[in-house]
Amino acid sequence: MSRWLLAGWALLLGAGLGLRAPCLTLRPMHNDEGVNAMKFRRLYVNNNYKYDPNEFHGPSLPYLTLPAAWLQGGGGFNDFTEATYRSVPVVFGLGLILLLLLLAPYFGRAETLWAAAFIAISPAMVFYSRYYIHEMLLVFCTAWSFICFWRCANSGRAAWAVAGGIGLGLMCATKETFVFALAAMALAAGTSAVWDWARGEGASNFSSRWKWPHLVAALAAAAVTGLLFFTSFFTNAAGPMDALRAYLPWFQRAGGATEHVHPWTFYARRLLFFHVRGGPFWSEGFIVALALVGFCGALRGRSLLLRLIAFYTAWLTLIYTLLPYKTPWCLLGFYHGMILLAGAGAAPLWRACRPAWLKAAAAALLTAGVIHLGWQSWRGNFGVDSHGMPYCDSAKSPYVYSQTLPDALRLVATVEGIARANPEGYGTVMEVMARESYWPLPWYLRRFTNVGYWDKIPDQPPAPITIVSANLHAAFDEQPGKTHLMAGYFELRPQVFLELYVNTNLWSAYIKTLPPEKD
Repeated sequence: MSRWLLAGWALLLGAGLGLRAPCLTLRPMHNDEGVNAMKFRRLYVNNNYKYDPNEFHGPSLPYLTLPAAWLQGGGGFNDFTEATYRSVPVVFGLGLILLLLLLAPYFGRAETLWAAAFIAISPAMVFYSRYYIHEMLLVFCTAWSFICFWRCANSGRAAWAVAGGIGLGLMCATKETFVFALAAMALAAGTSAVWDWARGEGASNFSSRWKWPHLVAALAAAAVTGLLFFTSFFTNAAGPMDALRAYLPWFQRAGGATEHVHPWTFYARRLLFFHVRGGPFWSEGFIVALALVGFCGALRGRSLLLRLIAFYTAWLTLIYTLLPYKTPWCLLGFYHGMILLAGAGAAPLWRACRPAWLKAAAAALLTAGVIHLGWQSWRGNFGVDSHGMPYCDSAKSPYVYSQTLPDALRLVATVEGIARANPEGYGTVMEVMARESYWPLPWYLRRFTNVGYWDKIPDQPPAPITIVSANLHAAFDEQPGKTHLMAGYFELRPQVFLELYVNTNLWSAYIKTLPPEKD
């Protein structure tokens, strides 16, 4: 590999790291991140993690978080911060850039470098590389499997089949939606064969390059990998059967039995043109436009690899567009394919510009597009609006979805201050009551040892510290005896409000600990 290519890769890795790694504690934990962190607690503290077929996705994420915990010095669970967990998707987000090195001999060096640049600076890729959920891991494992299987088909080496099988097993152990990626791969292979036949070139010989021993090795590696994770490394015999049972509730949600139902334009709006009142304009249309160029080139050209990527991306985009269930991070799978196609579109466009003036114009256009993407990534993760609200917390960003608000941190800080005024400290009894999701409060309250969670108001006196959803109309401060007062009103997520009630004696003790107000 040439020096300039290695230098370019180092530069892109630096840019990707610079946009992903800083200030990982800036944004409050999303409710899904809080859930995943507390699932990791069961593994790290109790060593009894078990896969739940009804919620929370696959077991690979908590197990792959262990190295991050060990690298922090193996301290107690309560010592881990948002940065501990978010460093995991940061690694896999950067891994997507490195994976392209394995594809470069077949995809084209310039094409690969452009694709790596778009992965490094794409606002969506950067934002969700800082998000402790399963999606970035799933995209990485999907890309890993595809590249390994491609290299096996071209080299005939069984080691690539085994490596691809491990990736396939990790896909399965990461998130149930991996089946959509598999379906898109199968449809892409079939569509590519039909396309070649329709052009009179005969069916592509990709499948003929595979040998039966390679297929058996890949499936065996996938089965062993999945078995290890779903059995929690042979401590949960029910895990593999639970992995199969999971698809009933998950397919029901995918079909619309969920609150996350959105119109078919949901993903297109976020990628092409997103704007809410009072917020800036967002667009990754530059990448999408180049992807269309790459797609057209795939149909006209003779590269089987590019054609497979093109059809895979088209099918996966169609699948996710038609599914009623939509969350913005689900776009990463098909958008990664678009980014590869964008790399295959940018490089030929540059080569096609023969006159010096045209090449200069193309350079200016491509540079402007890259700068615009990088600026949006910085703004989306570190910028603030005119009111001082970080865009990474704000619905003014296309990738923020049901995000925990900074007001939740004010609630936690208040509760911890009240607990310090109590001789029992973190042993203070506390109750949280809400019909809607109260996450990520359990993670933020992880140091408290006597916390109960309810979906209604229990038939018992309120605890010394009680957090109640405003929808439950608790009014503990209006009950006979006046044992509690309402100490605050907090917005957990947009339009999700919590009331804080504190025992009057405990509140008086807390007030005495506060510094005197300045005149």
